[in-house]
Amino acid sequence: MTAVWVLSVLGAFAVGMAVTSAVAVRWSAFAQGPLRTSVVEFVLMMMAGMFAGVLGYFAVGGTSGVVTGLWIAAAIMSASVLVVFVGFLQEFRRGTGAVSPSPDPTSRMPFVATVIALVIANEFLMGWSFSLLAGSLAPGLGPGASQTWSVLSAAVTSPWFVFPMALEMILTLRWLWADFPRFVRRFLLLQPAIMVCSPPTLGGIVWLLGTTLAAAVLMAVAVALFLLALFRDEAIHERWTAYVVAFLLALGLMAGGLYVWIAFGRAELFALALLAQMAVFLFAVCNPRWLGGSPVSGSASPSDSRPVDGRAMDADEGP
Repeated sequence: MTAVWVLSVLGAFAVGMAVTSAVAVRWSAFAQGPLRTSVVEFVLMMMAGMFAGVLGYFAVGGTSGVVTGLWIAAAIMSASVLVVFVGFLQEFRRGTGAVSPSPDPTSRMPFVATVIALVIANEFLMGWSFSLLAGSLAPGLGPGASQTWSVLSAAVTSPWFVFPMALEMILTLRWLWADFPRFVRRFLLLQPAIMVCSPPTLGGIVWLLGTTLAAAVLMAVAVALFLLALFRDEAIHERWTAYVVAFLLALGLMAGGLYVWIAFGRAELFALALLAQMAVFLFAVCNPRWLGGSPVSGSASPSDSRPVDGRAMDADEGP
């Protein structure tokens, strides 16, 4: 009963953290100006502070571990407050909180990179700390480098990383669905499904065979969709192509990681592939304006350089 209670509480917290992270990513998609972007970073850093505090407790243990964890969490949270304060000063120095109606999407790349790093760090820290709290991972990193990498990859392939991340992806897509071109939506929708299909996440032959087969089918669908679009000479923007190619490369890395895990029992490469797929997804959803460019091939007019959002793209492409 105690174990069930612990897992229930951790599961509720994991869902709450996934929702909070998805909200932050949604804000980041269109956040402009130092104050608004700093608020997004504040939320993500606060979450990281909580998870880092848990790891600090397990690293030291006992009463000293509690004190260490509190100090780590307080330090990170204090830094997050400082980020907001600096953002407020920068906004005040600009003299107005107005946002440009047509901002340059490329100017947001440093902020987007920060959001990607913080979200990945949050999910990794949550997977690690919740695995420790659930008792599925032993404290410490092991005696050698090989054992250290095994522990870190186990945190990434744990259900406390994979399933909350998939939920976060689904919620983000639900809230930003209309802001993406239809061509990009097809592949964005595949990413959370492929994230769930991670054989190292749960034990059992049924899970292994089911997720391996499902992942293979979804990967084939992703490749087929891209090749079919090329065969039909669809209007594909070069930025859409860059996203899809990055996604397919992450899938290739995942396939290689799955082979290494089955053949040698090492999940490090598969864990790296999960992180790569997560980074590709976050880059896309944090940049709807960057992805919303007009097509440069196919039937689209080369002279049409207007930004196109998801709704406009649907009207252009038809049913």
